[in-house]
Amino acid sequence: MFILKGILRAESQEKILIFLLIRESGYGTGIADFYGVSQNSIQKQLARLEGDGVVVSRLLGKLREYQLNPQYSFYIPLKELLKTALEAYPASVKQRLIMNRSRPRKAGKPTNDLRPRDQ
Repeated sequence: MFILKGILRAESQEKILIFLLIRESGYGTGIADFYGVSQNSIQKQLARLEGDGVVVSRLLGKLREYQLNPQYSFYIPLKELLKTALEAYPASVKQRLIMNRSRPRKAGKPTNDLRPRDQ
């Protein structure tokens, strides 16, 4: 789904910016895996966005973590534009973006299924 076509260069840029808006930070591989797209295209767009000053990155060990650049001149209008674009996304994509598990569940902890099981 490419809501901001005509404003951004590529669909992968929109995906990156929406991901970083909701999750506040992310890695190239994690963004590519989330959307099921090529890691190469995500990395190229992250490099372009960073070159344009829209996102910033920092090294954490061997991984490069990206986030929206709060020093970007149009940071607040960009966030508002992305929030508006996010409203056009399907509810299932929004739910997956919000649900962010970064570590395994504790052993023995009960699970709360969001989807009903087929019986």
